[in-house]
Amino acid sequence: MHGLFGAKYDANNIYLATMYSETRNMTPYGNDDCRSCVANKTQNFEVTAQYQFDFGLRPAVSFLMSKGKDLTYNNVNGDDKDLVKYADVGATYYFNKNFSTYVDYKINLLDDDDPFYKDAGISTDDIVALGMVYQF
Repeated sequence: MHGLFGAKYDANNIYLATMYSETRNMTPYGNDDCRSCVANKTQNFEVTAQYQFDFGLRPAVSFLMSKGKDLTYNNVNGDDKDLVKYADVGATYYFNKNFSTYVDYKINLLDDDDPFYKDAGISTDDIVALGMVYQF
């Protein structure tokens, strides 16, 4: 069982989108030590905003979170925890219709001091990504 709601606006060089969903028994979490760790219920929320400049630059900012409900891990039952929670800032530059480059910075908002994340093998690190894309 799951539910999903989403909306977007995409006009005048502006892109805005949001999504909310709920799932039951569909979201695995943790590392390989917990092969059977699946959240009983998960609430997911995403929002993003982008602007396309005429000269090829497309900056973006996003926020994503996924909260697991009634989690069981290492003999702890019934906890609610954020499984994913981060802000993302990035930009893509389009050289032409086939070639682009991007930079992306994921700011992880999970609590470094919460032992759940270390025990479950869920990363609390920030991530930077750089890349180039050629589309045939």
